[in-house]
Amino acid sequence: MKKVLRGITATVCAILTATTFVACQKEISAYEIAVKNGFVGTEAEWLASLHGANGEDGEDMDVQKLYQAAKENGYQGEFLDFIKELNIQVNEDNAVPTIAKNVMSVVSIYCGFSKTQQVGGFWNGTKNETTYYASAGAGVIIDLNKQAGNAWIVTNYHVIYDASGDVKGISDNIYAYTYGALNLFDPEKGDVNGDGMKATYVGGAMDYDIALLKVEGKVEELASAEVATPADSDEVSIGEKVFAIGNPDGAGIAVTEGVISVESEYIEMSATDGAHRAVDYRVMRTDAAINHGNSGGALFNAKGELIGITNAKNVNDEVDNMGYALPITPVKYLCQNIVDNGGVVKRAMLGVKVSTVSSSAKIGADGKIRITEEFTVADAVSIKDAAYGKLNAGDVLLGMQINDGERVRFTRQYQLSDMLLTVRKGDVVKLTIRNLDGMETTVEIRFDKDAYFTTYA
Repeated sequence: MKKVLRGITATVCAILTATTFVACQKEISAYEIAVKNGFVGTEAEWLASLHGANGEDGEDMDVQKLYQAAKENGYQGEFLDFIKELNIQVNEDNAVPTIAKNVMSVVSIYCGFSKTQQVGGFWNGTKNETTYYASAGAGVIIDLNKQAGNAWIVTNYHVIYDASGDVKGISDNIYAYTYGALNLFDPEKGDVNGDGMKATYVGGAMDYDIALLKVEGKVEELASAEVATPADSDEVSIGEKVFAIGNPDGAGIAVTEGVISVESEYIEMSATDGAHRAVDYRVMRTDAAINHGNSGGALFNAKGELIGITNAKNVNDEVDNMGYALPITPVKYLCQNIVDNGGVVKRAMLGVKVSTVSSSAKIGADGKIRITEEFTVADAVSIKDAAYGKLNAGDVLLGMQINDGERVRFTRQYQLSDMLLTVRKGDVVKLTIRNLDGMETTVEIRFDKDAYFTTYA
């Protein structure tokens, strides 16, 4: 309250100075102006009325009416001058402090690669010549120990992988740079007297385009770093404001703004492992500018929560503003899966194909659009698969529980695949189904065989 009241008092004095100096000495109060303009009540009640509905000073106060009252009492300044004199902070929908924290949780990533080729000819002989080159992307700090100088960083697999170089795989020359750090990366020598942090590859999978890195013993370099706070990406809704933070064109950390265009869809990308195979990824689409180098960077919501890892854009000349991000909820599952399984992803497999049979959308109480899907087992289950004897073609999958954990009621088909990433050998999966007789029941499937898991690396 004191901050607003001081501003009003100073403003009143400034208003009356324009008419007479003596008036400043009299110090007519803002309460008196309010009474002259129709306020009925005590000064204490007037002061209480300046509190916003949520208890914060002036949060829902009508500043325009105050300005008009001041004008009627001789104030000569413009409205913006009046705002400044009141010392009221006007909400410009500008989340600079939140974005600042988000920026400090994103790092630029540079990887060095080499390629050796035979050059020369018949007359002057041949020799091996090695060229060095770099790839650039971004990463997000998901765990941080400042005292030890250790950090875990998630990025895209394709950022740190190259199939055409001498290594033919993951770079052994990976460096991360926090925002503002001196970047002197050399693709042959690594960081050259800069602020780079040597990163170690922990694990990942091309089929999910996720890689996990670790930085150790970098106390000074991580002193100002922040940890990204993940949201539940299943709650992301079309139209939400988002901020993409990455390393576009390898030129350093930058921020762009947009909205969620599509909250969940599938795109097909060509794997970068040299096998010329297509891989499907579930993504969110955004119109925030996503460019080369944004790969592995972050997509934040307006609250500053991490909702996705940017990984692709549509490069068709006739298409604008179509960038993509991997939803953060399955990314969290993948990171833990990588750690638990020694650097690879092991996903539990029911051994069934599912098919969506209905889909609808409605606006919820929170104003967000929610899509609800119903999906069924599409084919008969083979005897070698985990769900044999438990699920039948036509069964509707309604929900899932792992051991004694939370029971999740399915609203989207992708939730089944995402949750299977959290299953480990020996776990019991309890599936709620509606069978062909229309009865709702629960079946238990024990994942006690290696054959019930598929490994991705």
